[in-house]
Amino acid sequence: MKKMVLSVIWLAIAGVFTTMTMSACSDDDENNSTNGGGPGKNVVVDGLAYTLDKTAKTAAVIPNSYYDDNKEEHLLCDPYVGDIAVPQTITVEGVDYTVTELSEKAFDGADITSLALPSSIKKLGYESISFCTELKKVNVPASVEEIAEGTFGFCVGITDFTFEEGNNHFIMESDMLMTADKKRLIHLFYAEDEDKTLNVTLPSTITSIDECALAGCRSVKEIKLHEGVEKIGLDAFSITSLSSIEIPASVTFLGEAFVSSIPGLKKITVAEGNTCCKFVNDALYNADMTLFYMVLPGNNKIEIAKTVTRIGNHAIESTELETLVIPDNVREIGIQAIIDNQKLKTVVIGSGVGKIGIMALDENQSLEAIYLRRETPAEIQEDLFEDEYYDKVTLYVPTGTKEAYAIAPCWGKFKTIEEFTPTDLRHVNFKTECAGEQVYGVDGSRRATLRRGLNILRSKGETRKVIFPY
Repeated sequence: MKKMVLSVIWLAIAGVFTTMTMSACSDDDENNSTNGGGPGKNVVVDGLAYTLDKTAKTAAVIPNSYYDDNKEEHLLCDPYVGDIAVPQTITVEGVDYTVTELSEKAFDGADITSLALPSSIKKLGYESISFCTELKKVNVPASVEEIAEGTFGFCVGITDFTFEEGNNHFIMESDMLMTADKKRLIHLFYAEDEDKTLNVTLPSTITSIDECALAGCRSVKEIKLHEGVEKIGLDAFSITSLSSIEIPASVTFLGEAFVSSIPGLKKITVAEGNTCCKFVNDALYNADMTLFYMVLPGNNKIEIAKTVTRIGNHAIESTELETLVIPDNVREIGIQAIIDNQKLKTVVIGSGVGKIGIMALDENQSLEAIYLRRETPAEIQEDLFEDEYYDKVTLYVPTGTKEAYAIAPCWGKFKTIEEFTPTDLRHVNFKTECAGEQVYGVDGSRRATLRRGLNILRSKGETRKVIFPY
């Protein structure tokens, strides 16, 4: 691995970033960008898109495209690639604008390899440089006064990071970018290398760990969180190589998916006195157990508490489950909430679920059937999974609702939709014996014991359906 270079230099920027004049401009795109800011319009100057504040005479770099209300993408300019140098000023229709900001998601996911920022930049917006996996070189000028969370999230290849001396708002120490008072950890700059071992010890002054602060740093095998840490952001330690983590009693905010995509995670400990979360039966919940944060990877059974109303982002990931039942009390399923469970064949989604996050059921290679207890199609954000799954997974919906599901967004993409009667399909049984009850298969055949999947049980003239996971 190329050794990361951390440079501290005196800012001598005059003459490096020259004034750029407008080469393309779209007057029709006023305030169209979902990430633009301030009154004005969007313009394209020498391959970079900006939103202008005509009153302040400032410009902010924005993404090269935006989405309209129908989720259709509109390009402002070509995708950002290669080496990018943001100018200090641009000229539009004879007026000079000072470039002061990278707006939200400005370069998010771009295939850029280096990013040079001018001395006029004051703000780096939310996820403005995130997911730039090819990015090797970047600088933070002394002029920067604000760095939003997730700014450098998943930028795992940075080997040349320059923090320019003279900045009074931030500090760089031991590869960690922090606020000047060392209370907020913004990002750990350490290039991805699974063969290296990095044990992270935070400064004792840290109280807040930003979203994606260590995300993607597979070298991190251990991190010690001291008492005094109050906030752990979304995806803070995701895609690292942690095997265990202890959540201090002082933590009052815990972001979803903070330890997602870590197949080797074996242990989570919640310190005595913590009022933010609790660990029960290999699963992490918030304090009142309404939010299901996650279950430890590798588990082959799970019972979600009846108090849960939300399944968090990346909550059920890399398990050994074959059958999963989401109970009726759950109202919402998060982004990629049930993902990469290679043995998962059957998912039952309770009647209370009204909202399902992006790619909530993606990458479950063995998935065969989804049973829905809800009569009204739940809202799905964008897609349930990749298109190939719509062809091979059978969707079972309540009797009389097939037509509604067939025309509903996303649900209508399923090649095969069948109806079933969901009466009492809410039980997961972990015992094969059902004393005093007759057991049948869905085809009506009599069984001596429960078998994996859906079973029909009869007792004293009553019938119920039971999912057996093994």
